Amino acid sequence: MIEFTLYHLNNHESRHSSYHADDELQNPSEDTPLLRRFPRVNDTTNVITALIVSMMILVLLSGFAIGVYLLVLQSDADNMLPPIEMPLFVARSQWDESSPTPSEEPITFKAKSVVIEQTDTGQCQGKNACIQLMKSMQANMDDNKTLPYNFAISTDGFIYECLGWEQPSPLYPELYGLVIAFIGNYTVVKPSSSQLESAYNLITVSLANSYLERDFIFTSKNDTTLVVSYLKKALTDLSRSKLQRRSLLMPKIYMFKSAKYNFN
Repeated sequence: MIEFTLYHLNNHESRHSSYHADDELQNPSEDTPLLRRFPRVNDTTNVITALIVSMMILVLLSGFAIGVYLLVLQSDADNMLPPIEMPLFVARSQWDESSPTPSEEPITFKAKSVVIEQTDTGQCQGKNACIQLMKSMQANMDDNKTLPYNFAISTDGFIYECLGWEQPSPLYPELYGLVIAFIGNYTVVKPSSSQLESAYNLITVSLANSYLERDFIFTSKNDTTLVVSYLKKALTDLSRSKLQRRSLLMPKIYMFKSAKYNFN
């Protein structure tokens, strides 16, 4: 009898507790706890969740790092010059028999300016005819002297190496410059498009190979058609692509400084 009574009481208390809990949920009072009891989470689940979150953060950081790296590469690519070929280049040894033997490690200088000159002679077209004219101009120089230009460009766009990139021209020592001479007299007539294109290629190659300062001074003779304003526009218009055109006008890549010297 006693055992039955205890069981009955326990069973009644259990049902009462259950009903009481349900009643608290439906009719909360001041004694009702704010937080319900939840089943305890397994520690293994916590570890797995932490690992998944860590991996997601790592993937996001890796993607961000790759994005920054690609932006840096793109920026460098924008500042790089496309390769320029000069198929019309004639080395000094091809026209000047007295040219020094090239050394194994060529000596170069880094010019601070570009000066556009004229040879003040007749014009020439065709490699053979121009080589003869170059030899004639060389013969009129004093002994043991060479033409005082770094390069000479004929009407048909052939580039004839004189001093090259090995030393600055003695014509304007204060400029420490790269002197590019158009073969002919341009007091009245303007240089040909082929000459302008070859001059443009020379400047581009000089910059790409660090033979010319990025912020070089650009100047020319003002008593001819080779005035600075005309040449700057003509050379800029020769850009073949949007990248080249944009780079040519970017101060960090090219900067045509205004001419500080007037040659009459």
